[in-house]
Amino acid sequence: MIRWHCLLDTGSAWHAIRSVMEDSMKRLYYLTDQLDYAEHISEELVRNGIDFNQIHVLSKGSGGLVTRHLNGLNIFDRLERVRRALNGLLIGLLMAAMALLFGHFGLGLVYSGIAQFALVVLLLLFSTWVGTLVSFTPENVHLRHFHREINAGRYLVMIDVGIHQERSVHSLIDCLNEAQYSGADEQLLS
Repeated sequence: MIRWHCLLDTGSAWHAIRSVMEDSMKRLYYLTDQLDYAEHISEELVRNGIDFNQIHVLSKGSGGLVTRHLNGLNIFDRLERVRRALNGLLIGLLMAAMALLFGHFGLGLVYSGIAQFALVVLLLLFSTWVGTLVSFTPENVHLRHFHREINAGRYLVMIDVGIHQERSVHSLIDCLNEAQYSGADEQLLS
């Protein structure tokens, strides 16, 4: 196992934590060929101030990740569940507004406050539920273009960092020379 390490140029761990809290987040993607490399990258990032919970590894199987104590992805990260549920929530809100307006202006109905509230809640819950049902099959849009690489046995290391940490993380991983930079996303709700 490799014992040497590189140092990040961020200063202290406090600086890293403060910059994560103040900045918007980015998710950096790196592909590596060996699980040993993914583990070493994770250890070096943690040693240099990146929180362990900000580092995730995606692989074809999760057995090696568990034995090496690496963070894998949960079902919400792998699939489009959160994004689809939020889309369903917005559609439900629009449906509720249209139903209330159509009932009032189109049909001349007068709803009580309780009936209006019940209609809105019912449509919001129904559309959110449908949104999560639809999301059982589609793979997360951010991970879709890594699918072929992961099926070929490579490992995707994902690091959530503040914008001010991005250059330091790139420097560290370039210094380690164990992974190939593969892109970045703004870390909003996936």
